[in-house]
Amino acid sequence: MKLRDGSRIAIIGGGPAGSLFAHFALLLAKELGIGLDITIYDGKSFSKPGARGCNMCAGVIAKSYADYLRATGIELPPEVVQRKIEGYWLETPAGSIYLNHELEPGGILTVYRGNGPRGSSYHGNISFDDHLLERVRQRGVRIVPYYATDMKLPKSPDEPARVLYGRGEDAESAEADLVVGAFGLNSLMARHVAGMGFGYRPPASIKAFQAEVPLGSDDIQTRFGNAIHVYALRLPGVKFSAITPKHEYLTVTLVGAKVGEGDMASLLNHPLVRRQLPSDWELPPSYCHCGPRVAASPSRQPFADRLVIIGDASDSRLYKNGLESSLITARAAAEAALKFGVSAESFREHYYPTCRAISRDSAYGKVIFWAQELFFGNNFTTGMLLNAARLEQQRYQMREQLLNELLWSLLTGNRPYKEIFLMSVNPRVHFRTLKKTARSLWRKASRD
Repeated sequence: MKLRDGSRIAIIGGGPAGSLFAHFALLLAKELGIGLDITIYDGKSFSKPGARGCNMCAGVIAKSYADYLRATGIELPPEVVQRKIEGYWLETPAGSIYLNHELEPGGILTVYRGNGPRGSSYHGNISFDDHLLERVRQRGVRIVPYYATDMKLPKSPDEPARVLYGRGEDAESAEADLVVGAFGLNSLMARHVAGMGFGYRPPASIKAFQAEVPLGSDDIQTRFGNAIHVYALRLPGVKFSAITPKHEYLTVTLVGAKVGEGDMASLLNHPLVRRQLPSDWELPPSYCHCGPRVAASPSRQPFADRLVIIGDASDSRLYKNGLESSLITARAAAEAALKFGVSAESFREHYYPTCRAISRDSAYGKVIFWAQELFFGNNFTTGMLLNAARLEQQRYQMREQLLNELLWSLLTGNRPYKEIFLMSVNPRVHFRTLKKTARSLWRKASRD
């Protein structure tokens, strides 16, 4: 079950995971001296504005992700980049702190996954997803503008798989030596494949709410600048909330069990957020928004003979850098398929360990986010940490700012969760926090 010259690969889903699998497969095929017939099936046009082209994501690209794309020859043109992020604001009822990092100035980018919000005045194509798709199209990958509706796995190892696509009179099928499931967690295909009986189980998920709120480039630059604002406001039912500046819009993101428009209104009307908005600003009656699901656990057995599932329908890092996880799984699956074969055993041995590494690291993430909710759950512990972090900014060089490095890593996810966990239990971090708190309490007691 090896891929050979002329082998056919069918990729279900044209988002970053699907495009990057095609990208890596073409690179490896060139090394091996073989040609591949690669087809991507996706009925969504990422060059369209609004829901027709959107892939339901805040569109924050980590520096490591952008660097890797650049290293493999994929540059992001200026029109695709909405804003270069210089830092993060952490906003809490006990105070705020600005965080940046000398190694990542402007390295974090914001983009649109489709061609901008519904009703936007953008001209040309600014879609990140379409840019990746166009890159592989130019290298010979065929793009079929229909959703895949079903797949048939082979009954014996020597038989090909089959992909069904289109509907009604347009329905067709195609044989494939390998099917790549890049269909995403939010697709109907994920649930359909779970019922095929080979052991696949999609990740458990939690709800998110995303909205593109128009404000205007001048107000965004003046009031939000080149910083992502993360809020720890203890809003009921909200585990995470943030506002990401684009060019003319703010992307408002909330994560929680049942988050929706009412929770977004609570966030935007909170005094800490309201003070950043113009005094006469009101949420428009109609705006672009969506309610995607976010992976909260690993999948089970994302592979079978001649099938491998990648991206967030396989394994994705908990709450952070989903785009980077799609790159990691796409690269690992391409290497397993091209170098070792397309049997279930090949993927179990050479692809699944990458998925397990992501899920093991996310286990540390669960502990971190539990502790974070507990720590930011009251003003005393929050203020204690923020005061110590501000003092650290005044007294220490950037490379010696342990608390700031920890907070930066928590907000950006720029390190593996295991490293962040080890940073959080570093005795020096706790000593600095307790030392600053003891001094503050002593001064308060002396004044009293």
